[in-house]
Amino acid sequence: MYLVKKIVVGIEMPPSHPWDAANLEAPSRLAVRQAFQLAASAKLPVSLVTVLPEPNAGWFGSAEQARRDHEVALTEANSVLQDLAAQYATESNIVVECVVGVGKPWMELLRVAGNADDTMIICGSRPVGAVSRALFGSTGLKLLRYACGPVWLVKAVPDDDDRLDILATTDLTEIGGDILGLSVGLAKCIPSRLSVLHVAEGTVERYMRRTGVSVEQLEEMRARSIEEATHRVHDQLAQTDFRTLENGVQVKVASGPADVGILNAIQNLNINVVVMASQARGGVSGMVLGNTAETLLSEVSCSLIVIKPDDFKCPLQF
Repeated sequence: MYLVKKIVVGIEMPPSHPWDAANLEAPSRLAVRQAFQLAASAKLPVSLVTVLPEPNAGWFGSAEQARRDHEVALTEANSVLQDLAAQYATESNIVVECVVGVGKPWMELLRVAGNADDTMIICGSRPVGAVSRALFGSTGLKLLRYACGPVWLVKAVPDDDDRLDILATTDLTEIGGDILGLSVGLAKCIPSRLSVLHVAEGTVERYMRRTGVSVEQLEEMRARSIEEATHRVHDQLAQTDFRTLENGVQVKVASGPADVGILNAIQNLNINVVVMASQARGGVSGMVLGNTAETLLSEVSCSLIVIKPDDFKCPLQF
């Protein structure tokens, strides 16, 4: 698949012991399933990763008991990963690595992924509290900020099925082309309906409105802008093999704030995966996602795939 040569899957263990692969919560189950769908279609190796906390005796426990409990947890976690590998990889001959780490989940996932921009990290995500910015959890936010390759935060929905409704967003720059390439590749691997969205911010139009231009002229200007943007989106699509997609591609061009346009498209098109770019660049790489991405993190109810610009450099070394 375009831009991806390896998949790292973050898996959260079930909430209660004994741990069993059949008892994974919905986001992790879906992340594993979709990761192996991609891997089987694109012939990619997979690393299954789960991360346990450091042994902790607490205030009243003993260090020896904490060590024994930790050993049991390590064994159970490895058994879950091995069961998942046997369940999904046997028939498709996928190369699978099972990793049980200890410490902070986001750091271990980044360590396994390395600093390669062609490694995709996929993990389940679920709300962890009432605070909106925690919608994707601290692990998801750290991965979005620091991972060099694409990050797919999977959110399970009640009516989930095997088909994806993908929204690929492009700002018509080079990274927009990367988004379209990745999205077309994803749609080839998993049964999907792909929509492509460009949102024109309308800066020139707002300036012209203050000059006293008539409503008719503004409407004509808006129509020309949308027509031009539509042609440019199709030009970007022409650089991919979108014509091989069974369900074709739907192109949408809207005007206004980017986050509003994306949220409207998610609702109107029943989107369950949005593909977009982080705008982190140069000296601030790894520190910001960009205004649109930050806004959407607290608003979107669907899964999210974020890719970085070519010049992104993670400030952390693994």
